[in-house]
Formats: sequence, C-alpha cells, structure tokens
Amino acid sequence: MPTIKDVAARAGVTATTVSRVLNNRGYISSETRKKVYGAMDELKYRPNEMARFLSKQQTNYIGIILPSVVHPYFAKVLHWFENYASVQGYKVMVCISEDSREKELEYIDMLHSNRVMGILLCSRSGQLSDLADENCPIVTFERELCTSIPSVLCDNYQGGVLATQRLADAGCKNVAIFAGAPELGLPANLRVESFLKTCEERGIEGRTICTDEKAFRTNDYEDCILRTIQENPELDGVFATSDVMAAQVIRVCHRLGKRVPEDICVIGFDDVYLSGLTSPSITTIRQPVEEMCRYAVEMIVKKANREIVPAKVVLPVSLTERESVR
Repeated sequence: MPTIKDVAARAGVTATTVSRVLNNRGYISSETRKKVYGAMDELKYRPNEMARFLSKQQTNYIGIILPSVVHPYFAKVLHWFENYASVQGYKVMVCISEDSREKELEYIDMLHSNRVMGILLCSRSGQLSDLADENCPIVTFERELCTSIPSVLCDNYQGGVLATQRLADAGCKNVAIFAGAPELGLPANLRVESFLKTCEERGIEGRTICTDEKAFRTNDYEDCILRTIQENPELDGVFATSDVMAAQVIRVCHRLGKRVPEDICVIGFDDVYLSGLTSPSITTIRQPVEEMCRYAVEMIVKKANREIVPAKVVLPVSLTERESVR
C-alpha cells in the first residue's frame, strides 16, 4: 500500500508538501496540487480520512444546508458550491431542510457532530447567534441572520430598480410585482421596496401581489397569477421575483390569450437555465451566483483559518435582455 512518502517521491515534492495539500493548509500553488493529486491517482493512494480526523478533530468537509434542490436556483447554487469547495480541496455534505427550522437545527447539530470545517447556510432559519462556533463557522447565502454570522448576498434592491425601470422604459403604465411570502423576512423583500419606490419615481401604477408560504414552498403560483390577471385586465407589466414565477406568468398569459410581450411584459429574477427555455424567453435580473458561491466558500475557509472576513458581501446584479419585454 503506497504511503505519503511514495506520493511525494512520484510528485517530486516533499512529504510535508503532500501533507499540506491533503490537509489544505498553507499556500500551495495549483501546479503543485495537480502534481500531488496526479501522483495519488497513479499510485491509487487513498488518505486515511479517519486518522486525519482523529489527529486534528476536523474533517475535510463543508456542510451545505439548502431548502430544496428541486428549485433551479438552488440546484445552480449547489453546483457552484461543490465546484469551489473542490477547488479549495474540500468535499461537501448536503442537507435539505425544506425550510423547516427544526430540520435546520438538527442538521446543524449533525454537521457539528461530524466535525465539518464549516457550514454554508442557504435556508431561512431564524436567529442562530447562539450556534455560532469558531471551530465550525457558518456563512449564510442570500440570508442575513445576525451580525456575528457573515453573509453573501446579491444587490436585491438594485435588482428591483433595474426591473422596474425596464418595464417603464417599455411603456408599461400598470405593473405588478409577484413576490414571495413577505413574512419570511428574506433579503429578497428589498426587491418589493425598490419596485414601489421606482414606480413612484417613474409615475406608473404599481401594486404588490404577495403569495403565501405554501406557494413559496411548492413553487406553484399559478392560481395567484391567474386571479390577479383576471381581476386586473389593465395590467401591462409584471416583475416576478424568480424565473420560476415568471415562467408561470407566461404560461397563464398564454391560457388567457394574453400575448407576451405585446400585451404584458414580464421580467424575472435569478437568470437560471429555465429563463432561456420558455417561449418567449425571459428577460431577467441576473444574480452572479457563481461569484457569490466563490465568495461564500472562500469566507468559510478563511473563517476556519481564523482569518478576518467581512460581515456582509453584496455583489451587483445586472439585466439580461431576452424576449419577454418589448
């Protein structure tokens, strides 16, 4: 059975360097990492994970808690989390909370017990300041919990401004925002705030249509959308606060004989893969998900190494033009 010394000899580095690569400690160039991993593959060397765990009381895993992987946004988030964790030399343990506070706490306890080096939390849990642990740091993603837990977000307020301005520029006079459940207290609520302010500034009629928590959990908004469009025939613009919701707006409009974008313009939010598949394709606000995930993973690694990280990172959004706005 090959040893670390065998791997070092094959890679042309020291055993200490191999150990640093395996434990993700200190600066190691990408070229050196490739040499070490290449030598490991050639020799079919597998590190003794349990021995490493016993020696440093920490595994090489990052815990990820998501509300769902059915929603395309969270599927995209998981993809980039895993990608950048791997780049940093870590593996991931994925937990699905279904937005249950009880499940979140159970998963956090489980991840602590399994000595993960940090937790990326995308679910909507309440206060977690009492769970903050320097030995297992938490970073939240599109969530803000407390000042002691760092967060990574997109600029939700600016996203609302860009979407509403685009509807106004298209000549829309009566517009609505379909939002999630406001009682959940998510940063996405800022999209509603900026929507209403921009409507006022541009002199157009704006209304907020809030869905309930059940619709938020199931991603089924069609009844609410159908009722709103039927009751407001003058509606000529919709800002849907997710691309999934925007796709359902387009489908309901088709059922009602409303043309998009000729009769109703539709803008989504997120810029997930789905937004390019509908007919018409969805003009949307792009969240820089890849960049956000990279920041979040880097913050976890820095926190685990006792480095200082910002309390909050907010990354800019942009407008992706497609076919659903004239």
